[in-house]
Amino acid sequence: AFVLTSSVAKPAARELSEEEDFELERQLKLMNKPSVKTIKTEYGEIYDCVDFYKQPAFDHARLKNHAFHPEMKPSNIMYIPEKVKNEENGRYDNKTNFESVTLIGIGCPRGTVPIRRTTKDDLIRQKRFNQVFDSNIHPQTKSEPGLHYAGGRVRWKWNTRNLAGGVARFSLYQTPFVNQLQFSSGLIKVSNGTDFIKAGWTVNPTLYGDDHCRFFSYLHTRDDHCFNTNCPGFVITNPDFPLDYGFLKVSKTYVDIVEARILIFRDPSDGSWWLCIGDKPITIGFWPSDIFTDLAYNADDVFWGGEIFTLPYTKSSPMGNGISAHYDDPKLYAYARSCSVVDADKEIIVPVVGGVHEVVSDIGWDYVRHNYLRFKDWGLIIMFGGPSKIFGK
Repeated sequence: AFVLTSSVAKPAARELSEEEDFELERQLKLMNKPSVKTIKTEYGEIYDCVDFYKQPAFDHARLKNHAFHPEMKPSNIMYIPEKVKNEENGRYDNKTNFESVTLIGIGCPRGTVPIRRTTKDDLIRQKRFNQVFDSNIHPQTKSEPGLHYAGGRVRWKWNTRNLAGGVARFSLYQTPFVNQLQFSSGLIKVSNGTDFIKAGWTVNPTLYGDDHCRFFSYLHTRDDHCFNTNCPGFVITNPDFPLDYGFLKVSKTYVDIVEARILIFRDPSDGSWWLCIGDKPITIGFWPSDIFTDLAYNADDVFWGGEIFTLPYTKSSPMGNGISAHYDDPKLYAYARSCSVVDADKEIIVPVVGGVHEVVSDIGWDYVRHNYLRFKDWGLIIMFGGPSKIFGK
């Protein structure tokens, strides 16, 4: 069974007017598509198995005349080269347990895709969050802080190769003390100009109504920006694994490290950007090239690291596992390791080496650390995290 855990208290909400309530009901009817099968988890969440052709992606104006189908696969799934795969299995001590995350499918019938049913409470939280999030993140300025980041990045101009995506292994953490109108994430961000896509793990009580560590994606184009499938654009192809999957296990600092390999890459056959998770890897779905302007071709920037969002001049949530990155020991922190880019011309995954990446942070250098020499079998490691803090002064 697909299992979710943990919940947080709901914020006090004012009573809705009759007009507001009617509008929410109208939106819910548009968002919650007719289902072939309904699956309820033991924690009360409902997933609707929606006909592939009726999923939210196809509400996008540019996808009305699509030729997509449920059995679609990328032309090249970007398997890890064997040399890198063997090196990644190395461990630098025997005191810590390392485990790759195992996904347990939700079990929708073939030809359908799992969509988490949106409730009225979800919609109220999301509406409030989106109003605050959009007003503070775009653009990011010193006078209107909200989204903060710490990690590492590669830009095409530093390389002799064109960028068609990125991949890394992330340690999963349930960031503590994340409140309403906040989130904490570990992610890959692939961008070009005004277009970017993100994917990774997140703790986001406003979006989900709990503080569980979940698999997420984020889309930003000139026309749309939203998490998961809250706006049209992302085409789900996998009938078993929803975008907002709740990870059954998370890391315990220095004792048990649970990792998820996240991959975003561009399929050269049609320009679609695919999202995959796991070692195999498992394809979740794709963003069609038609919805982009600047990402209609390759990327110019790939980022790995952490993000937090909070209201300006208020105490933030922690980042990562809440521990500042002071030492060269990844077991102490949230991290992205074996950071690699996808070579657009050769259609292969290439590990990032020293000299072609930079460490970036807008909240101080004690929130990020990198290493690619001490633990050679781990490739480039970006360690990120730190305690709660008031930003924006």
